[in-house]
Amino acid sequence: MSASRFIASKLSDGDDRQSRTSNTIAWVSVCLSVAIMIIALAVVAGFKREIRDRATGFMGSVMLVQPGQSPLNELYPFSENLSYREKILAESGVTGFSGVAWRSGLIKTDDNIDGLYFKGVDSLYDFSFFRHCLVEGELPDYHGRISNDILLSRTTTAKLGFSVGDDVVVYFIGDEVKVRKFKLCGIYDAQLEEIDSQMAVADRRHVQRLNGWAGDEVSAIEIRTTPGTSVERMSARVEELVFLNAQEDDHALFVTNVKALYGHLFDWLALLDSNVLMILALMIVVAGFNMISAILIILFEKISTIGLLKALGMTSREVSKVFLLRAGALAGKGMLWGNVVGIGLCLIQQFTHIIKLDPASYFVDSVPIRLSLPQLLLLNLIAAILIMAIVTLSTRFISRVSPDRTMRVE
Repeated sequence: MSASRFIASKLSDGDDRQSRTSNTIAWVSVCLSVAIMIIALAVVAGFKREIRDRATGFMGSVMLVQPGQSPLNELYPFSENLSYREKILAESGVTGFSGVAWRSGLIKTDDNIDGLYFKGVDSLYDFSFFRHCLVEGELPDYHGRISNDILLSRTTTAKLGFSVGDDVVVYFIGDEVKVRKFKLCGIYDAQLEEIDSQMAVADRRHVQRLNGWAGDEVSAIEIRTTPGTSVERMSARVEELVFLNAQEDDHALFVTNVKALYGHLFDWLALLDSNVLMILALMIVVAGFNMISAILIILFEKISTIGLLKALGMTSREVSKVFLLRAGALAGKGMLWGNVVGIGLCLIQQFTHIIKLDPASYFVDSVPIRLSLPQLLLLNLIAAILIMAIVTLSTRFISRVSPDRTMRVE
């Protein structure tokens, strides 16, 4: 054991009541700061994952559309038979390539009327998102003959008074009014009320007939990706593949993505990022300055000891190391307990959903949590470095201590 480490351990053993109180305040402040930082990061990561997954569940991560048109286009179709389809499907991270057709319609009841976009999908469409959000009934089956089954959101059915199995009469207004009767086979609740309240899922062949389109004509193509895939990176990659592989027979299509379509949702998440950065900075500063207070108390209490150590030949740097080791022990204790408290509270929320939220305001019904081991390790590393860097400033006081004066201090 080095001399500095040995002396630091003896200082710890001999702390008086006042010193122990300041030490307790120091490591508890570090504990609380680390716990709050872990919770803040986990909550923001949870919001990002939940909202991104739900938005991409509705529309896919990346979309191919007619130039100047949105993915909800119902006027200008294009053929889904594109020469570069297999190139995109072979790209790492891509899990689906689906043509969808859209048509707006009105649902009228005796007491209410509601406008919806009907999303036409085929038998190969990936229903995993709607399966996860299904709260009543069952998913539609679009194999075989054209199906009249549709999915509606809980928001819409609550507003219009529909239940699973009810007939739903829809009016499609264009050059002429077309009336169709559908059967409500299932109700979903994705908790993105703004989108839920505007979307129904129907058989694509129905929508194509209503629009007067051929069987291969669609409004947009949705490209789905694995969780965690960067939307921006995949969007750029798809754009590159389209540019390099498009043939003369292919329609000229524009590449867009879910962030462009639902920009307000992702802007809200970006605002959360800014808030978390301020929380992290504030918590590190609070922990650092509480550590400085504790170390300064120890320094003033041990000022005669500092003078004695200098008189015995220890340099200011070596004496500073003694107190830095003491500070490191306090910070380490605080960070250990901070991780236990922060991760523990996150796990409780993750498995019990004890803290509820209003989906109309927060898009989810409980506080979402996502813990990431690399993120936790990086947070602890940065916090430890910054806290010790702040504490190092307080030990500069040691270089000003004069042995001939301090050895007379009792």
